[in-house]
Amino acid sequence: MVVGQRGVILVVVLLVLAVVAAISTEIIYRAMQTTQRTNNLLQWDKRYQYAMAAEQVALQALIDDLEDDDKDGTFLDDCVDEKWAIKLPPTPYHDAFIAASVQDLQGRFNLNSLVVDNAGAWEADMSQRDALFRLLGSLMDDATAAPALADEMVDWLDSDLLVTGANGAEDAEYRNRRTPNMPILHESEMRALRSFPATQQSNPFFWSYFTALPAGARLNVNTAPQPVLEAVLGQGSAAATDIVKNRQEGPYGDVADVLSLPAIQALPEDQRKTLADRLVVASEYFQVVVDVRVEDTVSRLVTRIHRPQQGQTRVFSRAVIPILGPLEPQCHPQYQSAGQSGGPGITPGGVGAAGS
Repeated sequence: MVVGQRGVILVVVLLVLAVVAAISTEIIYRAMQTTQRTNNLLQWDKRYQYAMAAEQVALQALIDDLEDDDKDGTFLDDCVDEKWAIKLPPTPYHDAFIAASVQDLQGRFNLNSLVVDNAGAWEADMSQRDALFRLLGSLMDDATAAPALADEMVDWLDSDLLVTGANGAEDAEYRNRRTPNMPILHESEMRALRSFPATQQSNPFFWSYFTALPAGARLNVNTAPQPVLEAVLGQGSAAATDIVKNRQEGPYGDVADVLSLPAIQALPEDQRKTLADRLVVASEYFQVVVDVRVEDTVSRLVTRIHRPQQGQTRVFSRAVIPILGPLEPQCHPQYQSAGQSGGPGITPGGVGAAGS
């Protein structure tokens, strides 16, 4: 065999070895990727199952609380002394840390209250539009955006295609979407409005004032923070301070006690009647938030529950969401006039990060 032939054979052998090495490396890499993906799925499922277990504990607390109210004959929820009003700090459980809290969704402004059902058509309730305008004006970084957002939210929900006021927006004003013309399923749909500022989207504290419940759900005066009370009471907003002050001594047992406040008694009769139809002292809709940390990864499960006085308590919404802020407390930070701390929570880097 000549030298040239031996050289060609050597090159072929080297090429074969290179191909075998490349294939082996690819096989090992894919095996490692598959193993990592499998491990990630197993860890995610473990966190989810732990969160579901915590959800069941909160669900049972809601049921027990309702049974106690039934025995006592006093149906009320004040988010302080109730069995459901829990805030579990980061607690070790096997190889995880679990933190949880329960919130009363009827202590928030219901965006679906902006419309009323009239023979299958959703018509705007302009008094609620004004309430939303007042609330947005007190919460937003740029209060000048409040009128447009309030009108656009009405147009987003009502059935007609007529623009509300000077700032509304119907289908023609949107390029890549259409207004649903019906009640929404989640308050985050407000992000889809034309004038919603991008700087407001990342503020989780802002969203704790809003919810999306059936249009007939009433506001619980025992759990609503003062800005929501002031917005809903309107001309009787001076009563919001008295409500917050009075409930520090104990929850309201009857809406009539709220309506008897001087600032509300000064309102016209039709406004007092409207408020009587919008306020309540007991709640049916709640939210359970559970944070689970396993190793250095955190998952948050948000569950929404309907607990009617008559009927079965059931979950109507469940979602795993990104963690954009600390765990919410059982009472809104502005539940009392002095405010409350959000307490400890779980962060991806550890346990016990301060809430706000």
